[in-house]
Amino acid sequence: MSRIYVPADAAFLEKLKEAGSVALEEPVYLVTEALREAFPDADGEDLEYTAFAEAAGVSAGMATAERPRRVVVSADLPDKFLEEIPGTAAAEASGSVKLAKVAAIHVDDDEAAGAVKEGIEKGSLDPEGLESLVMDWYHPSELDSVLEIFALGISRP
Repeated sequence: MSRIYVPADAAFLEKLKEAGSVALEEPVYLVTEALREAFPDADGEDLEYTAFAEAAGVSAGMATAERPRRVVVSADLPDKFLEEIPGTAAAEASGSVKLAKVAAIHVDDDEAAGAVKEGIEKGSLDPEGLESLVMDWYHPSELDSVLEIFALGISRP
């Protein structure tokens, strides 16, 4: 079993709520052999963060001006459904993310969402520049509350 980080958006979360699972059609991120080799002195937590940051960067590209928040879904998936992409922190995944296997949902706070929106509107979204901004952590049982965040928009500039 591996902890995977799935770049997502509001539509992904809506499907997860409605169906209880979402098919994995794009690469997911995790601690791969390539990541371990690239950072041999890093501890497990640092490697997990690196994989998470990769997923957050991809998620930035999925955001829209109407829904300008990065989303990363952390979940557990059996290794048999993962095929690492050589030289990366990514894997092709078969199967689906099941809500019951979601460990956490990470969503940009308002400040980060404002930066994402500004980048989208200027046409110069820099996922690496967003890395220092806060993504809030939510338990899967808070999925309805997370979806409300998207409905409310950004409350501060």
